[in-house]
Amino acid sequence: MLKSGLQIKFILFTTISIIIFMTIVGLLAISRERVLLYAEFERRGKIFGETLAIPILNDLIYERLGLVEEGGLLDNYIMEIYKNRDLDLLYLGIVDEEGKVISHNDITEYGKVYRDELTVSSMDSDKTVMRRIHVDGHEAIDFAVPLSIGKKRWGTLRFAISLEKVEQEIFSMVERIIIITVILIALAFFLILMLTKRFITPITELASVMERTGSDLLETKAEVRGTDEIAVLYERFNDMMERIRRANEDLKRSHEKLIQAERLASIGMLAAGVAHEINNPLGGIFNCIQLMKNTGDDPKSREKYLELMEDGLERIEGTVSRLLYMVRKGEQKPIKIKVREFIGEVSQLVEYRMRKNRIVFDNQVEDRVQIFIDPQDFQLLILNLLINAIHAMDGGGRLTVRSLRMDSKVAIEVVDTGRGIEPQLMEKIFDPFFTTKPPGEGTGLGLWLCSEIMKNYEGEIHVRSEPAKGSCFKLIFPKERVNYE
Repeated sequence: MLKSGLQIKFILFTTISIIIFMTIVGLLAISRERVLLYAEFERRGKIFGETLAIPILNDLIYERLGLVEEGGLLDNYIMEIYKNRDLDLLYLGIVDEEGKVISHNDITEYGKVYRDELTVSSMDSDKTVMRRIHVDGHEAIDFAVPLSIGKKRWGTLRFAISLEKVEQEIFSMVERIIIITVILIALAFFLILMLTKRFITPITELASVMERTGSDLLETKAEVRGTDEIAVLYERFNDMMERIRRANEDLKRSHEKLIQAERLASIGMLAAGVAHEINNPLGGIFNCIQLMKNTGDDPKSREKYLELMEDGLERIEGTVSRLLYMVRKGEQKPIKIKVREFIGEVSQLVEYRMRKNRIVFDNQVEDRVQIFIDPQDFQLLILNLLINAIHAMDGGGRLTVRSLRMDSKVAIEVVDTGRGIEPQLMEKIFDPFFTTKPPGEGTGLGLWLCSEIMKNYEGEIHVRSEPAKGSCFKLIFPKERVNYE
């Protein structure tokens, strides 16, 4: 897509530019040639008229002096010249000093008096006067040549020459220019394709490689060809990708270390509760052992105490298993979990701290809600939110977890009645290492980790809070990860 887009834009831009340039050059050439042809034709017509005026003036003087028959010689001369088709004459005639026709190739014009603009202007001029006219769909030049000797005016030679041949020559010239332009455009287009292949294609190929390169395709490399600047660009890109790959690996390792540190920090916060969960059954087991020593070999007592000891060991095993599961490292393995049951299990890890802080826990999640997620990630999500809520309710309160349906999505809300969050801190609570807890009581990674986990599952995490009224953290999961039995 990038390749074709850039190439097409380059080809279109250069081709259109060449077409516009050649069109402008062609129009200028045609205009210049047209002007030159007309100017040359006017020059030749003027020379023809002034040359023809000399014998006509002589014949006109001879007639006036009575040396030749009046009208005969001039008429024959006019008709003979008019019949010469090479001259493209439209008409040829002579008018006297008053504008009256005294000789003409068309006998019907005899005796007419011309009062047109050209005739009038020629009466007052001692030079050849001309004008452009249109005859039968073609342009022509109308000439008026004075017939005079010194100050004596004997009349005016009038004739018009058709420009049809000039127009045909101009049309032929336009055809030649168009053909030459088309040939040049074709050659230019071929040159553009060659330039595109040489310079644009490598760039677009590199763009395509960059487009295909993502966080999971950092091993992608561009094939280096040649030794020019583009080849150097390819090499620099490959070097950059290698540095990004190494940096990404370092970032992943740092990210995993942060997550593991937060897991261990969470276990440290649970230490008192874990000790209580282990010490109580351990105390019971020691009591059973002591009682078994005192009662001797009584089978019933032994069976009773063994059952109590087994129950205590199972409780210890469950507590230790949950802790070990929490600190487990490994790849994400999403499965379908029942949210209500899972929250109930996670809440047991903080049950001691909730009792100690006089917090009432209420699990209102619907039984049918299921989410496709890695259990360890979900455990860490809920555990961090529960621990934060417990820290916010050191004077007691109510901690509620509930589920909400939002069209095709599902939301899990963790709501507390604690001291809330100040408005100026709302934008910072998901930043790494940001905490309002006293030194030694928090890493500042809990909510950041929750945000990272939700991003990994294309979910969202939002919070609303009011100081002294509590907070509500909402986890929104996309429809692809939600299921109802």
